[in-house]
Amino acid sequence: MRAFVSVADAGSVSLAARDLYVTQSAVTRRLQRLEASLGTPLVDRSTRPVGLTGAGQAALERCRRLLNDVREVRAAMANRDLPMGEIRIGVAHALTEFTLTGPVGQLRRKFPKVAPRLRTGWSRELLEGVRSRGLDAAVILLPAGEPLPADMVGKQLGKERLVVIASRRVDHPPVRRIEDLAGVQWILNPEGCAARAALRSTLLRANIDMVVAVEAYNYELQLALVAQNRGLSLVPERIVKRSRLRTRLQALRMPGLNFPLTIWMVYFQPVSGFEAVIAELSGILIKSF
Repeated sequence: MRAFVSVADAGSVSLAARDLYVTQSAVTRRLQRLEASLGTPLVDRSTRPVGLTGAGQAALERCRRLLNDVREVRAAMANRDLPMGEIRIGVAHALTEFTLTGPVGQLRRKFPKVAPRLRTGWSRELLEGVRSRGLDAAVILLPAGEPLPADMVGKQLGKERLVVIASRRVDHPPVRRIEDLAGVQWILNPEGCAARAALRSTLLRANIDMVVAVEAYNYELQLALVAQNRGLSLVPERIVKRSRLRTRLQALRMPGLNFPLTIWMVYFQPVSGFEAVIAELSGILIKSF
């Protein structure tokens, strides 16, 4: 079957032989044995490139499925001692803009019996989810220097920096000091966001009320509104750098307006045999961040 599929894909016996690392005569013999066992020709040898007969067309996809089944059986036997089951992982809202498709795909290839289930939320909510065992682990953001809760285990995955973003179409006086932010309208994440709370505290220390004009989870939407000069926003620097709107935006940097964060993978021990899975995902995310 493998020889037949290779001939069908390559369009010739010689190319199939090269792909299978065997001689042309070996491919021909294997193909003939398959045709003999099925009692019908599968390949039209009179055409160039080699074509398939009607029976060959009907058999091709079935052979592909059978070969795939064989690979899956072999993989299952090779990986029979690997962890298995559902693992529930929380991801902070601010990190959902970073696609997890690649890391989760890598994890599935390493642990084919494990089914990741992702849930987004605010970092504090996710910490409580881990504490209550509703989550096996969570990827969260904490202010730089803040320790993990004493009852949790974690690994730092990377660093995050939030920056205040303004439009380049500035039609108000320059903002150089925190005091210049009086009366400014903000485009921010909804309540529950730790970064929003930190910004409010910073402004209150300067006796400035925080006026929220728009609440939105999506950072690209926030940046689009900022580009239209609808207000300021507080956004991860990495998202601004890769935004299609970055040429229409500027970061406002001033003393006292600094929000460094750290990215953590947190969990309880033990985690029902998923320690290796969490360690692998942590390693993948460290490289990604």
